Amino acid sequence: RPSRSAMEKQLQQQQQHAAVRDVLTRVGVESLYHGLLAELAGGLPDYLTDVSVQDLEGREDANGCTVTLPVARGLVRKLQAVAEVRCDEPPETFGRQPLEQPGRSSSGSCDFAAACDVSLWRHARPGSGDNHDGTNDDGERKCLVRCCVQGAVPSVGRRKVLAVVLDQSGSMAGAMWRRVVEAVAGVVTDELLGNPRTSVAFVVYADAAREVALPKTTAELQALLLSPAYAPRGGTSFNAAFQLTRAVVERELARHRRDDVGPKDVDVAVLVFTDGEDTSVKGRAGRHGVQLVDKEASSRAARAAGDEFREALRRTGAPSYVCIAAFGADHDPEQCQYLADRYHYINRGEVLAEVLAGSLGVLLHSAGQCSLRLHLPPGAALEEQLPDTLPLDREGRLDHHIWLRAPPGTLGLVAVDVEVAGSSVLAGSAELGRAFEPDMHSFEDHLFRVDLVALRLRRVAKELSEGRGASLSPEQLQALRARLTDAKDLLAETKGVAGDASLAVRGRSALRERLREVEGARERLSYALGQFDDSDINDQRKIGSVAIDAILRDAKQHVPQGQASASLARRAAAAATLPAPEPLSAFGKDFTLDAYSCCDAFELASQGDALFFRLADVAPLADAGFASADMCEGLVGYEAFELLSAGGRRPVRHAGRQDGFTHCGIPLFATPGHFLRVRTLLPSVLAPMSPGGVYKPGCSERQLLSLLGRSLAAGPWKSQRQAVALLHQARAVHAVLASVREGPATTLVDTAVAEAAAFLEDGAARRAAGDLYAIAGAALLAEGWEEARLARLGDALAEEGLRRAVATALRGAGDAQRLYLAWALLGPPDADDSWMDEALPAADAGDLVLSGASNFDPFDAPAQLEALEATAPGRARPRTAGAAALLATASAAPRGGQPRPATWGAIRAQLRAFARATAHVGGVQALWRCVDALMVDDAPEHGNSFERCMEEIRSGGAAATLRAAFPDAERITAVAAAACLPDLEPGAMGLRLGLAARMREVVARRRALVCKYPIVGAEFPRLDGHSRETVAEVWGAPASPTDPVAHRKASLRIWRRTMRAKLTATMREALADRDYRRRGGRFAFPSPMDTFIRGLHRRTRDLHDDWRQRLGKTTAGDAARAEAVAEMLLRLRWDDRDDLARAKLSHIVARIWEGLEGADLSGRPPLSSALWLHDAGAAVPGGEVPPEGFVVPPLPMPPRAKQTDTADGGVQSARGHQAALPRRRPERHAMPAAVVVAAAMPVGEDAARAAMDSGLQAALEGIDAQVRRQMERFADDRQAGSRFKLPLSLTGKQRKAIHLWAEMRGVGHLSFGYRGRRRLQLRVAGDREQAAQQADADFDWDAYASDEENVDGSGDE
Repeated sequence: RPSRSAMEKQLQQQQQHAAVRDVLTRVGVESLYHGLLAELAGGLPDYLTDVSVQDLEGREDANGCTVTLPVARGLVRKLQAVAEVRCDEPPETFGRQPLEQPGRSSSGSCDFAAACDVSLWRHARPGSGDNHDGTNDDGERKCLVRCCVQGAVPSVGRRKVLAVVLDQSGSMAGAMWRRVVEAVAGVVTDELLGNPRTSVAFVVYADAAREVALPKTTAELQALLLSPAYAPRGGTSFNAAFQLTRAVVERELARHRRDDVGPKDVDVAVLVFTDGEDTSVKGRAGRHGVQLVDKEASSRAARAAGDEFREALRRTGAPSYVCIAAFGADHDPEQCQYLADRYHYINRGEVLAEVLAGSLGVLLHSAGQCSLRLHLPPGAALEEQLPDTLPLDREGRLDHHIWLRAPPGTLGLVAVDVEVAGSSVLAGSAELGRAFEPDMHSFEDHLFRVDLVALRLRRVAKELSEGRGASLSPEQLQALRARLTDAKDLLAETKGVAGDASLAVRGRSALRERLREVEGARERLSYALGQFDDSDINDQRKIGSVAIDAILRDAKQHVPQGQASASLARRAAAAATLPAPEPLSAFGKDFTLDAYSCCDAFELASQGDALFFRLADVAPLADAGFASADMCEGLVGYEAFELLSAGGRRPVRHAGRQDGFTHCGIPLFATPGHFLRVRTLLPSVLAPMSPGGVYKPGCSERQLLSLLGRSLAAGPWKSQRQAVALLHQARAVHAVLASVREGPATTLVDTAVAEAAAFLEDGAARRAAGDLYAIAGAALLAEGWEEARLARLGDALAEEGLRRAVATALRGAGDAQRLYLAWALLGPPDADDSWMDEALPAADAGDLVLSGASNFDPFDAPAQLEALEATAPGRARPRTAGAAALLATASAAPRGGQPRPATWGAIRAQLRAFARATAHVGGVQALWRCVDALMVDDAPEHGNSFERCMEEIRSGGAAATLRAAFPDAERITAVAAAACLPDLEPGAMGLRLGLAARMREVVARRRALVCKYPIVGAEFPRLDGHSRETVAEVWGAPASPTDPVAHRKASLRIWRRTMRAKLTATMREALADRDYRRRGGRFAFPSPMDTFIRGLHRRTRDLHDDWRQRLGKTTAGDAARAEAVAEMLLRLRWDDRDDLARAKLSHIVARIWEGLEGADLSGRPPLSSALWLHDAGAAVPGGEVPPEGFVVPPLPMPPRAKQTDTADGGVQSARGHQAALPRRRPERHAMPAAVVVAAAMPVGEDAARAAMDSGLQAALEGIDAQVRRQMERFADDRQAGSRFKLPLSLTGKQRKAIHLWAEMRGVGHLSFGYRGRRRLQLRVAGDREQAAQQADADFDWDAYASDEENVDGSGDE
């Protein structure tokens, strides 16, 4: 046994080596060289700079590799920065102190083993007397010692082989196979498949085994495994599975060996999924001659195959780990546990994905496996058996505790070796006589208690799983139940402490996570125990013996705690080693009081907690910044937020209010001691706000800049509390970024400020900047930036915001739309600029419209621009259309998380105000000192300086208008016009002249194209390559309805009425456009140079075919052609406000009609296929003499055709042809007219309209809106034989008004007595069944020209 002096000397050496490793880590030296350098420096950090190249060359690192000359030179260069790191550390880094806790020690470093922490805890709290297991609680607690081993295994250069083995037997067929494949695909990610340091192999087995050829993506792998080629079938042979898996693993190890990677540097993990026993050995034949499975022989064969497989893995020399996940009632738990290092039982297929993402997901992404070797002093013993292997987490860390039994007074050194592939990689020790005794009600006290309960639960599981569960007496079962109850009671206090936000206990998140794991184990044990206890009436569910055995085997295994629990526990332990926080001033106490925990910053920091500003509606973008993030007023402690939000899964709302917050945002600096706690919590806070939800050092901290910029832009005017919060947020962001090093002498603050400077000076950097909020936030951290420079940055941010807004609005727009908008912006310099004073977003801005200017002519526009440039060079303001487009763009919601236009003025003003505030106190660093001093000192001078800064910041408000963001309309015009044509380089010509040249170029190209592809007949012009892009290049974009809602209603009406008719989609679209236009709707092209008419040739052909085939109507002659042209002008999408376009389109339709008639058009000149192009010198638009008798349809809308009933029940149109309504056949029970129409009622539409006075009209409008919509729909549908009963609640006046309305709509109406009241009914004569049979043949086309009601709904165009 070593003496006390020897132990103290050993402890001192261990602490010196730990300090050396800390310094080496900070200068970027890899961990495998730490032991060698610590030895050469004698364990003293100050001697690291004396290590030379000659000292290093030829020595061996921790992996046994010789240090070459280039490596030695690189190490020496890194060691030169040791002095700078130790002496010139910036004051705001506040580096963490070395961990020193009672009962904790670590081994000295050697060439091959790094140090690990070994801590011993012994509980001093009195017990509760005798336990239900016959032991004394006081005696057990005094004898039990919790030995915790923590360390990080050097993982430099390590590789991994992962073999996934899937049971493909017939019992897996169906939903189970799909669940397994989908669950495995959920954890074997594309990143894992593409990792060059990880070899992934898939093996499927049934009676035989085969390897799956892996595709490149997980989606392809999932589709492959679910294909018929891998459909489950056959029996189960573990021997076949293990033999093929062994060959695959040996092959992959050989591949790594060719890369000079030895087997000791490769971790092998094998995951086996099965739902049944081995069935490979057959016995006697059954009744039908089929050989039956010999279960005992099959089990022996499986065990033999497993032993051979494990021995083969051992001989490879690589650390290996075999895990079996079994489900279903047919598998053998004992066999699975025998074959595997870790056995998982999945009792329900639905939770397979959850289990894979949890325990097995950790294995998939772990850094490998390790094993423990303990050397105990006399008198000490293991309380439970050590597991053969333990998994490391993703970073190669080990965090596991072991229970020792050592009576009080036992002395000696507990030594721990952590081995990987038989080599010691970590070593540590601790003196048993100096075991740490936690204080009552401390974090360590509660954690000791929770882990002690977990130990007792494993004892219960062990007793039940040893085959004694079914044979236990009722008294013994009751004693086990009492032990589970004791465990619950023992956890009650800890659960209450961890669930109370106002209690001052460190590490409550860690306690809650650990409690969740232990309580889950207790619930599973309680459920399993109930299967043996017939007197248990609380749960009547029964499971099979296989499931019970599996649950108990899983429950008695002592595995490391979950990664989340281990990480939280390490964080709580690290917080205990930090120096005490500084006391707060009266102002600091008041400002930092958290309403949820009822603690201020000092009290929370004393608990290892910290304060953060509240945040809501957080949606991080994929690269950087946020799509949305709302800064909320007030602070909240991190532990309180984690508790109240259930780990961030639900919002935290105020009492009696619906609004709340969902995230912790920017931290509060408060004091250096408080900020030390912030740094321990910051990775957990930043992870939910980072892209992908993963914390990345150096990248996630940048998100705070975006939040700071959003706080700067919040509100046109800052309140006192908002101004104070802004200063504290800027101070905290500066501290966080200053603690993140990006080089030997640079921090993230320097990088952010440099990016803001480049944004200000370099146009290319301005366009490449991702998040404008982050640029604004970085400007608040810049030292020495005067007000003029910050004002220029505010102008640059507003201009770049406008450029991006215009570019976003024009996304997908063609050249014609961009040219038109640029023309609308570059108007005369004396144009009205009152639109700049409209509050944003403008209430009547609407959507961006790139058409509608009646004075825009693409032929004359270049000359207009040149004339304006000659009279007012370089000066321009938007025309009316341009101003409307700017307001629409500035009122639209921004994309990509960019600042809203309403905040541009506020950002510009706040930057200037912040510059004045920093100038008042002497710079940014002086401002931080003022803010920090006010938090700990109530001296008046600090308060006076702070108040002056507040006045300056609060004076920096601005209205939410464009005038507040830009100095004048000319600047807005220049930025927006340049954004319309980003590739335009006007040079000395100016924007107007450059636009004029571009417009002439585009017009000439369009003119050439529409003349190259003219209208020559009934066929669509043959393009060289017909595609969406080529059509847009020739004719531009199609026209769209100006009222989309009304157009959708028209589409719905047509669809509802033609649902029984056999119509093509193009015919329905044409009828919907016709119905929309007849009701006053219009279409508009995106720009005047767009001329593509959707369905021009096809719709004309549809009309031609319908007249000839269905109606039997003549299509030849001038009259028919003129009527067809008039009809097509209604059915096509074009802007009917353009007189020249009407004339040109009329000639184009006439030409297509003549082509359909088969006329000889060889002598006719072709028509240019553009409505805006009119050939010079032509007699009429279109460049040809119109045929004899042809008349251009008049400009006004064609009048509504009057209809009269014909003898056969059809409708005679005023145009002279009969439209085919469904013919009314004689009814079997015809009703007299007196029944259909009341005798006292006026007969006929005109008479009813004359009788409808204002009072009756008011009564009609007073009917329930839903009833009126039903009436209108009934009148529109007019289905033969249909009836509609009106409610009994109608008044007499309302019934009379309905009678008149029905008479005007031509609907039958009948009023009669019903149960002492009057009942009104609307009717349509005829037989519904016969009418349905003739609906396809007899259809009323002219009915669509009538005025119908507005039907709510949407339709497909």
